[in-house]
Amino acid sequence: MCIPHGAARSKSNGFVKKVKQKKHIKRVSKEHFEKGDPDFVDERTTPYIPKEKKKSFFDSLFGV
Repeated sequence: MCIPHGAARSKSNGFVKKVKQKKHIKRVSKEHFEKGDPDFVDERTTPYIPKEKKKSFFDSLFGV
């Protein structure tokens, strides 16, 4: 019978892995997700205006 390479733990090297705090975001309720936050204050100074789609070479060539 063969013994796997990782099976023979002869000595400890003293390495201790640090325990990190779990990073997770609290899950919101379905109602709050669908209806939004009632206390939300919009702090934008200018309204959002989407940029126009850039015309391709062929659109400008054929006038589409």
